[in-house]
Amino acid sequence: MTDSSIETIHWPCTISNDLKQQLLDIAQRGSGLTDTQKKQALPGIYYITSGLATISFLSENMNNTLGFVLGVNDWVGANSLGNNADVFLLTVELEPVKYLLFPKQKIAQLAENNNEVFKFLYYCMVQMQPRSLQAPLTALHDKEIRIVYTLLALAQKKHAVKGVNTSINITQEQLCAVTGLSRPRINEVLKTIEKVHEISIERGKIHITDIDALGNRLNQLNAMFDDPRIK
Repeated sequence: MTDSSIETIHWPCTISNDLKQQLLDIAQRGSGLTDTQKKQALPGIYYITSGLATISFLSENMNNTLGFVLGVNDWVGANSLGNNADVFLLTVELEPVKYLLFPKQKIAQLAENNNEVFKFLYYCMVQMQPRSLQAPLTALHDKEIRIVYTLLALAQKKHAVKGVNTSINITQEQLCAVTGLSRPRINEVLKTIEKVHEISIERGKIHITDIDALGNRLNQLNAMFDDPRIK
């Protein structure tokens, strides 16, 4: 059992209350994401109830990374069902994360007797698909676009309001993890953007002071799947 209820969860699609309750009955409440990199299989579907994090898929030699942002009401891991393959993952918790975990074995058992489960799984994957498809496109671009995209994606999950500065709790090391860039390159780009007053930097935090000007730096990005400038 969890503190979450049928009414408080943002379900990925319209499903019956019976299935919602069955899913809640198998859910496991958890908190915290390990800031580490290792090869592992996802245990099921996570529903983020609070917090902010990034998740990156790494190549085996750790030289390449494809990362995206996770926040409140996101569903992630639906593609783990029927797939026990180990993948290299790097998760970085930026704000304390709490979640519900729906174990894949128990979801599979529900699916044996209820075809509506497949609709639920489909829309869980649909929700995350734009970000997972956008990640390799963004990775093709230069360091500035990769960094700015990450900052704006984080701001979007924090529900940035036009005219109000958004503060993101993130270190340069954490930016390295999600962008796949080195610390010197991260520092170079951030200092350049700070000089024109689009951001301001303090230890462990980045303030976005001109979100429109910062967004203009993505004009050369092919953001066909997921554009963080769109609310």
